[in-house]
Amino acid sequence: MPESLDGVSWSWVLIRATGIAAWCALTAVLAWGLAAAALRARGVAPTRAVWLHRWLPTLALGLLFAHMALLLVDSYQPFTVVEILVPLAAPWRPVAVALGTVAFWLIVPAWLLGRLRGQRQYRWFKRAHLLAYAAWPLATAHYVLAGTDALAPWSLAILIGGTAVMVGALLARAR
Repeated sequence: MPESLDGVSWSWVLIRATGIAAWCALTAVLAWGLAAAALRARGVAPTRAVWLHRWLPTLALGLLFAHMALLLVDSYQPFTVVEILVPLAAPWRPVAVALGTVAFWLIVPAWLLGRLRGQRQYRWFKRAHLLAYAAWPLATAHYVLAGTDALAPWSLAILIGGTAVMVGALLARAR
């Protein structure tokens, strides 16, 4: 396998691909959760919607872990574990990277409490969900500010489409 594609390393291509896929999965998690809540508010038991909403966060986190792991092995701009996990520790675009780091740390409690969910943890589970909602705009800002292809037409289409889905889900939930 060649080391690069038109001068771009395979690791960098995979870093971008897993980052974009993780953002899309996070968008799907939140939009699906809002849609399920809207159905529940109308008296519909969205059992399949809830099942998918419980599965999608694991996919999103898996993609996010792949994104972060690839940053550790990239030869062009290698990161350390500390630079990935501690906001503002990265030397490359520290604010943009920090936005992604904070979004990650906001997603983890919702995922973890979703796995441990029981009647006793319900109040904490609901609070953790609010953190996950806050993660989406931070992840979006990270995508736009750190993504090297963020302003490419295809990437703008993904961003605009995902944002439209989120706005539509928020409006459906607000009804």
